[in-house]
Amino acid sequence: MGYSEKYLQHFSHPVGVGEFDPYDAIGQVEHEGGGCFDRIKLTLIINDGEVADLRFRARACSGTIAACSALVEYSAGKSISELIVMKSDDLANVLGGIPENKQHSVELAIKALSSALDQYKRSAKNRQMSV
Repeated sequence: MGYSEKYLQHFSHPVGVGEFDPYDAIGQVEHEGGGCFDRIKLTLIINDGEVADLRFRARACSGTIAACSALVEYSAGKSISELIVMKSDDLANVLGGIPENKQHSVELAIKALSSALDQYKRSAKNRQMSV
């Protein structure tokens, strides 16, 4: 499989590049397999159980940049409960498919999102316990 038009668009003109400070949630991940050494930092703004906005910083290959950009575009306005169940195949579909050698990219972007949402849930639980 080649690169889809959506993949090329997200790589050439990524949306959501940057980061929030302060943020409500953060996910930082690194690719642990062979090949590339991609790193993602994903910051989220969350209002009333919904991801209002998110941004990413990445030192990464084209696949990971495209995956993060598509994730930003797709996730804004979605509920935490919708996003917590998102899988790498879902993100690959948002991109119109990806080549097999870029599968790690969608997996890493979903891992960053899951990490951020888990961190947010833990911090929300801690805030409730301290009240």
